[in-house]
Amino acid sequence: MSIIWPGPLGQRALSGDRGRSLLTATRRNRPLTPSSVNMHERVLFFTGRPEPAPTPPPLTIGYEPLFWRPSLTRICPPGQRLYPFAIWWLLHVLRVFRNREYGVFLIRHASQWVHRSVVTPRFFRFPFMNVRDLQVGDVWTAESERGRGLASFALLSILRADRDGQRPYWYLVDEGNLASIRVAERANFRRTALGTRTSRCGIRFFGAYQIREQLHG
Repeated sequence: MSIIWPGPLGQRALSGDRGRSLLTATRRNRPLTPSSVNMHERVLFFTGRPEPAPTPPPLTIGYEPLFWRPSLTRICPPGQRLYPFAIWWLLHVLRVFRNREYGVFLIRHASQWVHRSVVTPRFFRFPFMNVRDLQVGDVWTAESERGRGLASFALLSILRADRDGQRPYWYLVDEGNLASIRVAERANFRRTALGTRTSRCGIRFFGAYQIREQLHG
């Protein structure tokens, strides 16, 4: 089994991030109460690092992982639609992403791509992140492949591929999504905060995830 991640993952942290806490941007945020937002809009913020994460278990025979990275000619990961990946590519090329670690972890089975997890640096949608941080999101698994641990394998493999063992990672899930919560907990991520996703001018794409309440534990 081979995992391919071309590019600079694991280089030294950018200087602009030195000395900043994971939750510097949250200190003045208001607490989130059930009356302030509907339950289905509440988002749990998990944080973790590569160093304490367990080793990913082996994939079942017939499943093949691939860590895709963009280039000037590689715009869209294999088997994925142009939207939204053309937009992520553009944000990467224009350096809207705050570091160069954007990538997509894919899993293929029987010539079909059955899982993806997208790795993004800080940009306007995730204002709470620091310069060197990464966020694993836009997680999708084919319906016929759910329950096989593919999301856990992807997250653990992403962490293991990062040579910077102390890089902060974020994993955001809907509060009621128990399967995704288990994925984060298996990677030894901890619940850091509770928040919401906002829209801007009525457009969710230009909105942001906002931390409303810090959690402990």
